[in-house]
Amino acid sequence: MSILSSILEPHRPDKVALTEAGYKLDYGDLPNLIKSRAERLSRYHCVALSMNNDIEWVLWDLAGLAAKITLVPLPPFFTKEQRDHALKSSGCDAIVTPDGLIPLPYMPITLADGTAKITYTSGTTGTPKGVCLSEDAMRLVAQSIIDVLGQDLADIHACVLPLGVLLENVAGVYATLMAGGTVHLNRLESFGKNYERLHGAIKESGATSIILVPEMLRILMMQVRESGPLPSLKYVAVGGSKVSPSLISQARAMGLPVYEGYGLSECASVVALNTHSQNKAGTVGKFLPHVRTRIENGEIVLKNTGFLGYVGEAPPSVIHTGDLGEIDAEGFVSITGRKKNVLITSYGRNVSPEWVESELLSQPEIAQAVVYGDGESALSAYIAPAFPAANITEAIAQANAHLPEYAHIKNFTLVPPFSPEDGTLTGTGRPRRSRILQLYQKENIQ
Repeated sequence: MSILSSILEPHRPDKVALTEAGYKLDYGDLPNLIKSRAERLSRYHCVALSMNNDIEWVLWDLAGLAAKITLVPLPPFFTKEQRDHALKSSGCDAIVTPDGLIPLPYMPITLADGTAKITYTSGTTGTPKGVCLSEDAMRLVAQSIIDVLGQDLADIHACVLPLGVLLENVAGVYATLMAGGTVHLNRLESFGKNYERLHGAIKESGATSIILVPEMLRILMMQVRESGPLPSLKYVAVGGSKVSPSLISQARAMGLPVYEGYGLSECASVVALNTHSQNKAGTVGKFLPHVRTRIENGEIVLKNTGFLGYVGEAPPSVIHTGDLGEIDAEGFVSITGRKKNVLITSYGRNVSPEWVESELLSQPEIAQAVVYGDGESALSAYIAPAFPAANITEAIAQANAHLPEYAHIKNFTLVPPFSPEDGTLTGTGRPRRSRILQLYQKENIQ
């Protein structure tokens, strides 16, 4: 069964499928709207999608599936150079923008047969890589999410991540529509530059589910403290980087039903997930039903279930995630860090910086943190305070109390906030470690 047939066939035509401010579409409205757009797309080979988080984005995306073409979503945080690279390397011969469907000069590129979507990862360094995915890969993920969460959970999902991010596209939109729920679209600027209006947008929509990255969870927690609880929320998925168990505990104590998950673009987003019935603190949950995996030299290795290779490369039989992890006797997965980021102190201790950073970021006084110290006797950190009067020394002491002595932060340097504009963050909020170390190891900002 295809994604489209799973969305269009089983649900009541009068059930609301898509909403945005002042506008809604029922499931019965979707077939003709998708068909008309698919007819326009069918003359092209590969089409980029560059629009805001709105109903039109979803309609064009579904039309790409109907037309059996390759679609390339462009995240709004991409630079011009990244956009140009994505358009050129994928061979896009058209682009959908708020101004309509615009033809582009055709540059023939050989893509793997069955490439339904190319998602470009922002990565931590270098040029974005185009991940080629089959429709079946995305459908498997969406259906597995429905299977483990239960179809009854699908009610109102509010999209707060950019739709150009695969996690929101597959786990948010596809899973909700396949389960018969309603997807509420918010234009990204409605949240404010730093998501200062996130709480209000969720409350207005009556959302029962949202997907967040850890930094957004921290922002939402601050807003809940100031503006009160969000009782409509039933499930808040958080992923994208390691999250401290204490941060999740704090969020739940505030009434936010937060569950950590894990995924990667090569696997069409979600790979593992905590749920209401299967949840363990400090883990990213259990692998989804369709996932087959093993631990090899400490690294999580996954069987390929629809990754068609990077643009211009052959697909691998297995996917080496680069993530270090463990699977306990009950099947819960713990991510201990990134293989390439592991620090080895002069005492021979291996430390994943993400582990220490998650404890630092569980302190309200610390907004951002990057840990370093490879080859040194003790670990150090670059810290961006959450507010001017923050007592960072005390915050680090609190974080150290949850860590073994060899992983303690002994020295720190205060720095301005990391951001995509200065190259210290990716567009999805991950630190660019090499850039941060290059920038601040030459300076003495205290």
